[in-house]
Amino acid sequence: MKYLVLVAGLFVSGCSNLLDTSFYDDNESLLAVEVRYSVENLNCEYPTEKVKFKILKLKLYSESKGSKDVSSLVDKMSKTAAGLSRDMNPTVCKIKKKILAKQSKDIAYAIMRRY
Repeated sequence: MKYLVLVAGLFVSGCSNLLDTSFYDDNESLLAVEVRYSVENLNCEYPTEKVKFKILKLKLYSESKGSKDVSSLVDKMSKTAAGLSRDMNPTVCKIKKKILAKQSKDIAYAIMRRY
């Protein structure tokens, strides 16, 4: 019986290292909402770098905090936003905006549903 308890304890403690979910943070939530807001206000007739700056701010904060789960999501969003520039085709911008809106909504949902 002692061995069963010991093995169970080792198993549980070993699995806890596999979880990369971070805890709730007000600042991270605010940054996620700022990213969503900047994506919603993106004007594809005159796209600016503002969205990329907001994403970078969230990425740097999450990395500094050690939120591996958020950092991986924000990395993917950064790749989507990488092509945004003033001289891009408005149609391509609208497609990117739609993808960025979905990604920012998913990130905000993931951040705000943590404990």
